[in-house]
Amino acid sequence: MLTPDEWRTRVIDDSITICPACESPNITMGACAIGSASIHQEYTCEDCQHEFTAFFALAFCYEGHPKL
Repeated sequence: MLTPDEWRTRVIDDSITICPACESPNITMGACAIGSASIHQEYTCEDCQHEFTAFFALAFCYEGHPKL
């Protein structure tokens, strides 16, 4: 199983959310709780049925809109 730090590094480097138990990208998002500066997102791995929650926090803000 990946540690929280290993999981965060992999998700950021690969730009894809993976299961921390089996490292599968085959996950389903569940409930989401949005706060003023954070998000809690629940996930379930479709391969190993591992359930986990990710916590995302506001890192910075910038002027204007993203250029897509």
